[in-house]
Amino acid sequence: MHQKLFITKHKKEKELNINIKYAFLVYLFFHSYCLFSQTLTGKIENIYGDKIQIANIVLRDSIESPIIKEFFIAKNGQYSINFKNNYSKIVVEISAKNYVKDYYIIDGLKKSDIYIHNFVLQKDTILELKEIVIIAKAPPFIIKEDTVTFNVSSYRDGSERKIEDIIKKLPGIEVNPKTGEILYKGKSIETVKLEGDDLFGSNYSIGTKNINVDMVEQVQAIENYSDNPLLKGIENGDKVALNLKLKKDKMDFSGNTDFGVGYSDNKKATINSSINILGISQKYKSFGTFSFNNIGINNSPFDYFSSNPSVEQLKDADLFAKKNIPEITNSTSLDDKRININNSLFSNYNSIFKLGKKSNIKTNLYFINDKIASNQIFATNNIINNTSILTSDNYDSRKIPRQYRIDLEVKSNITEKSFLEYKIRLSNETINTLTGILQNTSKNYYSKLGTNDFNFNQTVLFTRKISKTNVLQLSLIKSINNVPQNFFLTSQSNDSLDFMNFSQFSGFSKNITTFQSTLLGRTKKNKYTFSVGTIFEKNHFQSNLIVNNINNNEFTNNSVYNKYSIYNKGTYEINFHKWKFSPSYTLNHLQQKLTNNPQNLYKSSFFIEPKLSVRYKFNSISGILGKINYAQKTLSEIYLFNHPINISNRMTIENSPILQLQKISSLGIIYLTNNLYKQFRLNLGINSSIIKGNFFPDIHLNENTTQVKYFYLPESIKNTNINFLIEKYIPLLESNIRVESNYSLSMYKNIVNNSDLRNNNNTSTSSKLFLKTNFESKINFENEILFTHNISKSSNLQKNINNFINNSFKVVVKPNKNWLLLSAIDYYLPNALNSKERILFLDGTIRYTPKHKKYELSLVGKNITNNLFFTQINTSDFSLNYFQTNLIPMYIMINLNYSF
Repeated sequence: MHQKLFITKHKKEKELNINIKYAFLVYLFFHSYCLFSQTLTGKIENIYGDKIQIANIVLRDSIESPIIKEFFIAKNGQYSINFKNNYSKIVVEISAKNYVKDYYIIDGLKKSDIYIHNFVLQKDTILELKEIVIIAKAPPFIIKEDTVTFNVSSYRDGSERKIEDIIKKLPGIEVNPKTGEILYKGKSIETVKLEGDDLFGSNYSIGTKNINVDMVEQVQAIENYSDNPLLKGIENGDKVALNLKLKKDKMDFSGNTDFGVGYSDNKKATINSSINILGISQKYKSFGTFSFNNIGINNSPFDYFSSNPSVEQLKDADLFAKKNIPEITNSTSLDDKRININNSLFSNYNSIFKLGKKSNIKTNLYFINDKIASNQIFATNNIINNTSILTSDNYDSRKIPRQYRIDLEVKSNITEKSFLEYKIRLSNETINTLTGILQNTSKNYYSKLGTNDFNFNQTVLFTRKISKTNVLQLSLIKSINNVPQNFFLTSQSNDSLDFMNFSQFSGFSKNITTFQSTLLGRTKKNKYTFSVGTIFEKNHFQSNLIVNNINNNEFTNNSVYNKYSIYNKGTYEINFHKWKFSPSYTLNHLQQKLTNNPQNLYKSSFFIEPKLSVRYKFNSISGILGKINYAQKTLSEIYLFNHPINISNRMTIENSPILQLQKISSLGIIYLTNNLYKQFRLNLGINSSIIKGNFFPDIHLNENTTQVKYFYLPESIKNTNINFLIEKYIPLLESNIRVESNYSLSMYKNIVNNSDLRNNNNTSTSSKLFLKTNFESKINFENEILFTHNISKSSNLQKNINNFINNSFKVVVKPNKNWLLLSAIDYYLPNALNSKERILFLDGTIRYTPKHKKYELSLVGKNITNNLFFTQINTSDFSLNYFQTNLIPMYIMINLNYSF
C-alpha cells in the first residue's frame, strides 16, 4: 500500500513538472510574441457574473468614427486578442445581442505591453421590456444615420416660451433673429415639419414662433432631406429639414392660451394674448394660431416693422415685383420687441387632410392687421470736398399694413411611379403710411404713401420614375405680381411761395412663365441632373408726377422690359472615397428688350456659367468645402427707367438705362467641425467675389434735396468676407463658451457733387463672446458681449469711424420646481468715443408653475429703467449718420398661460 501511495505521489509530481514546463513554454512563446505586438485580454460578463457566450469586438479610432480598424469574435465569456497593427490610442467596442454596447479607451499604448480589461454588459431594456417605463435622464441627443434627435428637456433652463427659444440653443443650429431663418451646419433648412408632415412650407417661422415649448418632446435635424418620395436617394442630398416630435399627450387635440395685461409708463394698457390649437388624427393634422399684442411681438413670418425679407421672400425673390418708394422702416441693433410700437393682430390656420394613402390637401390661411407708430430722427453730417453739409429729418409716422392670403397645395401619388404636385398662392397686401415731417428743423411736410401688393402664383410639378435609378420631372410656374404705389406730399408752410403739393405714382408689375424638364439619375456612387427650360418675363413700369394739380411730363415713365431665356443645366456629383466633386454648368441664350423708352433697346446673348464644388470629409464630424463659380445675370429692372421719380420729401432718383450683363466671379472655402459627443463646434470660412458691370450713383445733394442718377460702368465691385466660430462645453467650468468673429470688406464707386469717380471701401469687423453656465444648482448665468468696428473710407483718404459695444447679461434662478426668476441687463454704447450716449435696459420675470397643474402665472417687467430713446451711428464714405428712435416705454404685465 505504501508502494502504491509512493507511485501515485511520484506520478502526480511528474505531471505537475510537465504542466509547469508546458506553462513556462507557453509563457515564453506568448511573451516573445508580445514583444512585437500589443495584447488585450479579459472577461466579458453581465451584471450577474454570467459569461456572455458570443460577443463582437471592434477597434476604432474614436467612439463616433464609422471606420473599423479590426474585428474579433469572443466566445465563452473570455477574450485574448493581439492587435494586427501598432496603435498609440484605440477604442475597443464590445457588443452582444440583447446587451448595451460598452467601450474601453486605451491611450498611450506600448508595443510590448499586455492590457487586461473585464467588460460588464448591461441588458438592453428597450428590447426586452418595451412596455416598462424607466424613469431616467434622457441623453441630450441621439444620432441615427442622417438624423440627429435632440431631446428638448436637455436644453431647457425654464426661460423658454416657444419652440424657437429651444431651437436656437441646439448645437449646430443658428436662428436669424430678424427673419426667423434657421441654419443647420451652415445650410438653410427647407422647412420645419410637424410629426413628419410639412404643414408650414417656407413660412415655417409660424410654427417655431407660436408652438409652445411644452408641446414638443424632440427636435430632429434631418440631412439628405427629400420631400418627394420618388427622389429619395436620387436627388442631390444637400437639403436639410427639422421635424418636431410632440409629446404623447399632445397627439390628439391640444393647445394653449396666453393672456397678459398690464400698465405702461405712457398710461396705456399693455396686452399680449394668443391662442394656439393643435389637432392630430390619422387623416387630419392642423395648427391654428390667433394673437393680438401691443408690446412689439411679431408672431407672423412677415416683417412690416424693419422690412426684413422672410425665408419665402428670399427663396422666391425673382418672382416678386420691386418697390421704388420705400415705407418707413426701422433697422437698428436692438431687438424689435423694444422699439416696435404696434397693435398687431395675426391669425393663421394650417391643415393637411389625407385622401386615402395616395393623396393629401394642404391649406394655409393668413390674416394680418397692424398699426405701427414710430418717431425717428435722422441727422447727417455730409463732408464733401472739405465742406460740411448738415441735414436733418424728423419723421412722426403711422404705418398700417393689412394682408389676406390663401395657399393651397395638392399632392398625389397617381401611380407607384408617378407623383403630382399642384400649388397655388393668392395674396393681397395693402400698406398705408401717414407721416408728419420736420425737415432741417424749419420746414413741415405731411406725406401719405399707399402701397398695394397683389400676388398670384401657380406651380405644377410632375415626377415620373423611369427606372430604379432615373427620374423625370416636369415643372410649370405662372406668377403675376402687381405693386402700384401712390405717394402724396404736402408742405405745411403758410408762405404761398414755398407751398408745394405733389402726387407721385410709381408701379411695377411682373409676369413670369417658366417651364423646365429635368432628368435625375444615379449610378452606384455618383448622381447627375440635366435640365432644359425656358423663362419668359415681362416687367411693366409706369410713373407720373402731378405738382400743384399740374402733370409734369418730365417725370413720366411707361416702359416695358421683356426677358426671354432658353437654357440647359447639368450637374454631376462624383464620390471618391472621402472626396465629393460636383461640377455643373448652365448654357443660356438670353434676349432682352426695353420698349416705350426714349430709346428702344435690344440685346441678345449666349453664355456659359461653370461652377465647381469640392468637399473633403476628414471623418463623420469634420470636413472642408470649396466652391468656385462664374455667373452672368441681368441688371435689376429698377435701373431701366430714365425719367425721375420722387421717393421721399427730399430724394429723387433716375437712371441711364442700358442692357448689359453682370459678370460675377466668386470663390469660397469653409472648414466645419461639429462633434456633438464632445460638444465642440468649429467653423472657419472665407468668401470673395468680384462683380463686373454695375450701376453706380451720381449724387447731388444740398441742405434740402438729394438727386441720384444711376449710370452704368464696366467697373468691378469687390467683396471679401471672413467668418470664424468656435464653441465648446468646458466640463471644469460646467459652461458653454462660444466665440464668433466676422470681417467684411466691400469696395465700390460713386460720384458726389460733381467729383471725379470715387473709389471707396467699407470695412466692418465684429467679435462676439458668449458664455452660459450649466450648473446643477438653483442659479445659472448667461452673458454675451458684442463689439463692432466700422471704417468707411474714400479715395481722398477721408475716413468715418465708429465703434459699437453691446453687453447682455441674464440670470436664471430656480429656487424650486415651481418658481423661476429671470433678470436681464442689456448695455449699449452706440459710440465708444462718447460714453454719454450709453443706454441700460433692465428686464425681469417671475414665473410660478403649480405642480400637476395646467396653468402658469407670470409677472413680467420690461424696460424697467424706462428708456425713451435709442441712438445709433452709421457711417458711409462721405457721411456720418445719427439715427434716433423712440422706444416702448416701461411696462409691468401679469400673464396667465393655460394648456389644454
